[in-house]
Amino acid sequence: MATKKVNKASFKFGGETINLSKSKTQVAVRYTPGMKRAPKRKNAADQEQIRDFEVVTATRGIDQKLDALREKPEVSVGTHIWIVDGEDDSPFIPTGYLYIEFKPGTAYEKQQAAMQELNLNVRQVVSPEAYRVSTTPDSPNPVKCAMLLQKNRIVKIAEPEFMTKPVMGDFSPPTGKFINSQWHHENNGGQIPIIDIPNAVYGTHHFKKGADAKVRAAWEELQGLGSKTIKIAIIDTGFDTEHPSLRGDGTKIRNTFNAANRSADVSPWFQASDGSWGVFSHGTSCAAVAAGAWDGQGVLGAAPNARIIPIKLDILSDDAIQKAFEHAILNGADIISCSLGFPKPVPLSTYVSNYISRVVREGRNGKGLPVFIAAGNANPASNNVPRQVSDFAAHPDLICITASNSLDESSSYTFYGPTAFLCAPTNGNDGVGVTTATVSANGSTLLHSYTSRFGGTSSAAPLTAGVCALMLSANPDLTLGEIKDILRRSADKIGSGYDANGRSSKLGYGRLNAQRAVQMATGNSGTGGSSSGTGGSGSGSSGTGTGGGQTATQRGKVTSKFLNVRTGPGTSNPKVAELHQGDIVNLLEKKSGFWRIGTNQFVSADFIQVIASNGAPAVVTRKGKVTSTFLNVRTGPGTTNAKVGELKQGAAVSIFETSSNGWHRIGDKRWVIGTNIQEV
Repeated sequence: MATKKVNKASFKFGGETINLSKSKTQVAVRYTPGMKRAPKRKNAADQEQIRDFEVVTATRGIDQKLDALREKPEVSVGTHIWIVDGEDDSPFIPTGYLYIEFKPGTAYEKQQAAMQELNLNVRQVVSPEAYRVSTTPDSPNPVKCAMLLQKNRIVKIAEPEFMTKPVMGDFSPPTGKFINSQWHHENNGGQIPIIDIPNAVYGTHHFKKGADAKVRAAWEELQGLGSKTIKIAIIDTGFDTEHPSLRGDGTKIRNTFNAANRSADVSPWFQASDGSWGVFSHGTSCAAVAAGAWDGQGVLGAAPNARIIPIKLDILSDDAIQKAFEHAILNGADIISCSLGFPKPVPLSTYVSNYISRVVREGRNGKGLPVFIAAGNANPASNNVPRQVSDFAAHPDLICITASNSLDESSSYTFYGPTAFLCAPTNGNDGVGVTTATVSANGSTLLHSYTSRFGGTSSAAPLTAGVCALMLSANPDLTLGEIKDILRRSADKIGSGYDANGRSSKLGYGRLNAQRAVQMATGNSGTGGSSSGTGGSGSGSSGTGTGGGQTATQRGKVTSKFLNVRTGPGTSNPKVAELHQGDIVNLLEKKSGFWRIGTNQFVSADFIQVIASNGAPAVVTRKGKVTSTFLNVRTGPGTTNAKVGELKQGAAVSIFETSSNGWHRIGDKRWVIGTNIQEV
């Protein structure tokens, strides 16, 4: 549809009239997920990013610049940026979505005609007279659409959706003398003070800018330091619970437990074989890396607001290990971090291995409990043979964390193996240690102090656990599968040696990136989404489950309890989805005893009851593709609803509606989370 360009706009929005102008120097683009971008220009290193849109600046010829960007194959959406008159520092990006409300009593046919005139696709039916819609390549830009609709006498409300950066609220990033000593949160490449050596510093040759876990950026993303409702169980050799980092405001420590003697005593004291007494500092340091409270010196954990469940495990036996994990799940742990293992490479017993699998599966009320395990250190081993992970770190249901350093290198000491999932910043090679809490003894008195020398995979695992707490602060409904998928996809590839699946035996899927993980957890990662219609591809065609623009002439109902959807007409073809008894599908053609119900989607005709001719216009749907390794299908829009199926990566789905919390309905009582669906 050819329309006159609009450079200024005045329309009703939120009950008021607003005045906008197109920016003369900035446009925004969204890239197609998975497509390689052209390298950035040297002067574009600081290119602004607003969620999944990249802001592009040009001092002149901005319209021509936008036209050129829209022609690039990797650009899915190109759009003008709008600014509130007189407010040049407030860019508003049209997402391509609009909200439309028709006047009461408007006939359905007139509603549809008004939307079809502008080539709009229905995303969500809010009520019989209200819709959320998206533009297509044949639509005017979203602002123009809203203005045209507002002139239509049957339209009550028509508003485009905008994306912009929020004004920072009450959150102030943590400060303190030693805040920059925690390079693993943010590494700017400069020298840092050493907390336990007065007036000493680590020089710049120990650091590479960006070789960090992006924790401070994640706090900015969250606008906070995490939720106080998230509980991290730390399984270790003892804890100084009176350390300011662990005590916090007095409510941080919860449900202490000694797994060996089944008491509440988790103190770091131990008695040596000669009868003398000493202190284990390890557990205190690990707990502080994960969730240490923010103190006046500026030393804090990845999730400073999270609660800690300290579980002392200073004896390894089947009974003690089982009790440790049992205590975590019974006391509502959302996350477990464990940085210990057997002194020699032995497997876990079958009893312990099976029990841990049960904890992982049943934890968090069935959502799945993430358990982060330190891979282990001391490579090469005493016999000079490289050591692979063993015991806890080799368990297939646990999340094995290896080590990288402040130069973004794999730490030479880290164990490795087929279960390595991620690496996280810690010490090693010519890198430096992590600044965190520690404890020592002066006679019978515990000394609460700090160190810049903590490290090993012992530090990498709780750091990842703390980042997971930030993810759950952003989205507490994430399942274990979703947590792992987000961590995998958000990781930064450092070093080399990755296989065809993107995994390295030493680096896992890459280095932990907290900022991107939190963005993905909140659904703002830019991994999917429909085009705005200002230069991208359209989404949606007529017909429920149709393909190639074909309209179904018959509809059918599934008669079996379960029915596999396959890529071709035969059971030898791969399964891509699953239907359930009572599901209604469009029947496009019958081939070799199978009905085709969509593009590359076939079901056995033996389990389909043809129910009616379909003379009425087909329902408008959108199309989507699964982007995660697997995706749970549930009876309703939320993870508390029952799981009724599972989709594999690449599976095609029809999207009938989208809920207010971002879930897509893909069938009758069949819902999937929208962050793992790319509209096509």
